[in-house]
Amino acid sequence: MIYRKYLTALPLVIVLLLSEYPPSSAIEGGYSGYGNNPVYYTLNAEVIRKEADDFFVKAYDSESREDKAKFYRIAMNKYYVLSQIYPGDYYAFVQMARINDERDEDTFARKNFFLAFNLDKYNPYINFYLAEYHIKRQMYHRALKYYLTAYNNGYKDNYVTNLKLAWLYEKLGDLKKSKEFYEKSYKLNPDAAELRDKIHSLRSLNYDKTEYYHSIRE
Repeated sequence: MIYRKYLTALPLVIVLLLSEYPPSSAIEGGYSGYGNNPVYYTLNAEVIRKEADDFFVKAYDSESREDKAKFYRIAMNKYYVLSQIYPGDYYAFVQMARINDERDEDTFARKNFFLAFNLDKYNPYINFYLAEYHIKRQMYHRALKYYLTAYNNGYKDNYVTNLKLAWLYEKLGDLKKSKEFYEKSYKLNPDAAELRDKIHSLRSLNYDKTEYYHSIRE
């Protein structure tokens, strides 16, 4: 219940704001030839990024399957253009991977995540969404590795990351660590009454009796 209420229902904009896009006002230009009539074009990368993000949010929030598919398609096209303008920047690749994941295009999702990860292995934004990718596939230990990398490289005070770690440690049976991250999450969001109740319930448990602590002693 905690996971569903506080994680899956979070407004997408909160997650998007986990990272700032590096190039803020870059402009690229060039020539595009059609027949014998070359046409000069100017690409404003920041405008394209904003448009892509807007369509991404529309797709994510849409209740219509048709609209969702249409908006993701438009966002994907714009992120692809962005990746061509800045092939050395991770952001467009992560966003394309997220769209691939939403469309169940697993091979393409892994490819784009791989491209992003190779550009910046410790970037918290990349690692956060790599964790999301793996947790969706119930690959919990890999997800934990990526969440922790995000946490240790800029997201220590990010509410979503702390809550995800709390839930994941609980899922894996490490209740001591789970309680620590629930407590940190609650400090970051003191209005979350259910987190307070969750912390109280974990405090009442005997950690030494849990499966996790039994296994690590053997």
